[in-house]
Amino acid sequence: MAEFFETYFGLKGRKALVTGAGRGIGRAIASGLAAAGAEVCIHYNKSREAADEAVSDITAAGGSAWSAGGDLTNSAQANALAEAVGARWKCLDILVNNAGDLVKRSPVADASDELIDQVIKVNIHTALYTTRACLPLLRLGQKPCIVNLGSIAAHNGGSNGATIYASTKGAIHTYTRGLARELAPQIRVNGIAPGVALTDFHRTHSKPEALEAIAVSTPLKRLGTAEDMIAATVFLCAAGAEFITGETIEINGGLWVA
Repeated sequence: MAEFFETYFGLKGRKALVTGAGRGIGRAIASGLAAAGAEVCIHYNKSREAADEAVSDITAAGGSAWSAGGDLTNSAQANALAEAVGARWKCLDILVNNAGDLVKRSPVADASDELIDQVIKVNIHTALYTTRACLPLLRLGQKPCIVNLGSIAAHNGGSNGATIYASTKGAIHTYTRGLARELAPQIRVNGIAPGVALTDFHRTHSKPEALEAIAVSTPLKRLGTAEDMIAATVFLCAAGAEFITGETIEINGGLWVA
């Protein structure tokens, strides 16, 4: 049995880049990939201290990790990140496009040009620029794959001033399907769509009473956690998922169907 799991779910020696991995879901996913045997690059934008903490935690647990920074809304910095990865590894096996943010809640009618541009860039441009920059490395990788971070908001349109954010996540779901066709058969592309997970994202952008109401209305009667996103991501990167591409796994405690 141990040999089965090592063969079909282990990621020993695989090289993985996780964007926005200094905290929250990205950090949890990076830790999970490292625990499964992958070497992980923890990308950060502004939070270098948090990224270095993540690296320390992974190495203390016996894993392998390092950090690299860059503003991925800027194509030149996305290219520089790919260059740093290439200089260290010469190839890339796993790319997790996790970087993103709501930025702030605002009805569309009140949204400034600056806010609209910022939300689109941090959620769509980051994935596009990073993928494009990393494709040459992925093509040199071992059974390469990409996992994009969507959201339940892509289905329900968001709420309370999150329409712009939800729209960008809908775009990521479409991007995942289109890119899967474009890069097949060499590179698999899938996604995960978190529900409402209690991370810094919702601590910043959601009120406690709103989160409590969501927990009550969720069939599994709780909010998600960053750690709830690990298993599906590791699975999508593993040998056991080699016939899966263009799919997005919903991880929301049943909230979408409630």
